[in-house]
Amino acid sequence: MAEWFEGFFDGLYAKVLPKTFDETQTTEHVRIVRRLLKARKGQRVLDVPCGMGRLTIPLARTGLVMTGVDFTTSYLRRARRRSRTAGLDVRFVQSDMRDIELNAEFDAVFNWFGSFGYFSDDDNLLFCERVFHALKPGGRFLVEGVNKSWLLAQFRGHQDHTVGSVRIVERARWDERSNRVISTWTFSKGNVNERQRVSMRIFNGAEMRSLLRAAGFREIELFGNPPLGRFTRHSRRLIAVGRRPSI
Repeated sequence: MAEWFEGFFDGLYAKVLPKTFDETQTTEHVRIVRRLLKARKGQRVLDVPCGMGRLTIPLARTGLVMTGVDFTTSYLRRARRRSRTAGLDVRFVQSDMRDIELNAEFDAVFNWFGSFGYFSDDDNLLFCERVFHALKPGGRFLVEGVNKSWLLAQFRGHQDHTVGSVRIVERARWDERSNRVISTWTFSKGNVNERQRVSMRIFNGAEMRSLLRAAGFREIELFGNPPLGRFTRHSRRLIAVGRRPSI
């Protein structure tokens, strides 16, 4: 049976994603990623999933040796084109996040913008363990997503908005037993309508810290909304950074 994310990204969402953030926001996100990962010129950094390379490519411009992994082939084609146009040598790999098998190759890894929690609890842990092994000793892993405590306080079961030329109607419910948002997204553009199901595991700070520790990470720090601030239960976004021990 196909998982929800296997078909979600190929449809009209591919027209929404490039318009989700403007250039100023992207520049700020690049700054935050570099700062929290303590990434230096020449270091190897993995962006997973990388989408169309929104952060991968500008990070490569700063002198980092970038690799992007994503499940969606059409996104990677676009990312490769953009990279070539920019004259950059960026490696892009098509893969499920859970299947990356890399051994101590990267100085840092990051997962940005609600791209965490696609899977079962066991498979979310598996992904973190794969990242752990992909990092060199002392390497850092950054995860960014919505904060569960904020989400539950602000939860709305119906949202209707337009991004670019695509209307998005979302109907959602919170499943307390699984800690997941279960939702149906309806995309409309002209005469084209698509309906997609989404199931996302959402974490609060304590849960994210516990998961990263279970995967082997230590020195875990939590940060709040970009631009960076102290993390509290009222923070809209949660940024977690864990370190693979040096020994």
